[in-house]
Amino acid sequence: MTTDKYPNDQIQRDPDPPGRALDVDKQEPGTPAAAPEPVDAEVESARLLANEVRPVLGAEGFSDLRIDELADAFIARNIGQGSEEFLRWAREEGQFPSGEDRVL
Repeated sequence: MTTDKYPNDQIQRDPDPPGRALDVDKQEPGTPAAAPEPVDAEVESARLLANEVRPVLGAEGFSDLRIDELADAFIARNIGQGSEEFLRWAREEGQFPSGEDRVL
């Protein structure tokens, strides 16, 4: 990249940008169909964990769906072990997804 065409501009620019937006591939390389399926043990562990902490997180305002999503991520990503670690992590993640591809 160069700034030759824009000497007073501090932003680096591509010297040969695509001609039109149609020339840019916006499709992500990994699609949901290509994502690996969780193994049965992970699914079962996540369900057990979610059910164990559901009364606590539910009382704090977490929806059942959010608790399930967090439990799935906690187990699949091997973030920690046990309900106490999960509760701390779930509270940090919050009641609602952040909009990033962090958990979901």
